[in-house]
Amino acid sequence: MPTKIQEMTTTEFAAAVKRNPIVFLPLGATEGHGAHLPLGTDLYQPEALCARLSDEFDGLLAPSIPYGQHSSTRNFPGTIGIESETLKALVMDVLLSLHRNGIKKAVVVSGHAGSIHMAAVKDAAEEAVRTTGMRLMVLTDYDIAYKHPLKKNAEYPDGHGGLIETSRVLAVRPDLVKMKRKKGKFIDPGHMIVPDPEKFYPQGMVGDPTKATAELGKEIDAFIFDRMCELISKNFRE
Repeated sequence: MPTKIQEMTTTEFAAAVKRNPIVFLPLGATEGHGAHLPLGTDLYQPEALCARLSDEFDGLLAPSIPYGQHSSTRNFPGTIGIESETLKALVMDVLLSLHRNGIKKAVVVSGHAGSIHMAAVKDAAEEAVRTTGMRLMVLTDYDIAYKHPLKKNAEYPDGHGGLIETSRVLAVRPDLVKMKRKKGKFIDPGHMIVPDPEKFYPQGMVGDPTKATAELGKEIDAFIFDRMCELISKNFRE
């Protein structure tokens, strides 16, 4: 079982810090993913990954941040977002607070991969590194997930709420995935910035989740986990 910071006493936490552990911080979002996936899709995935990584590296699992910045999905029912400036400040405050507590190493994994969202998170991490000298890794697990051979060989364009994402949620929270699913397409707006971007996602998602399975999700999660272990072992050597 992962060692969750919120479940520790102040004495236990102080003792754990002396081991110089890596802290794993899952970032998510509360966002529409079509009619078949829960609004917490982007949170359940990094939470499960960070829990496994925390166990593997004898680290600490920080409380998750469940909100993110949204552009294309901000008007979908149920999407609850924060501005990029708020996200940057929030991540920055958490990282600085961890450092004040003696944490020197952290891995931030975001299940939400929006470009503006990730830019805010990386800006916060870069400033934290400049300010404190912490060793930080920041990425979205989809930086790795979309390198899985399935993505390259997919019969149908895959993306937000599609085959890969649906399979991964089936692997960790099958009780929240609806059986009735349909394909979703993305209409390219070119370079236009519009007030109603949701119209480019007619089904609220992109890809073909009809073939999603928990077994495939576990395979993809194992692929991500193995590569994350390689990255952490390489970049956090003592």
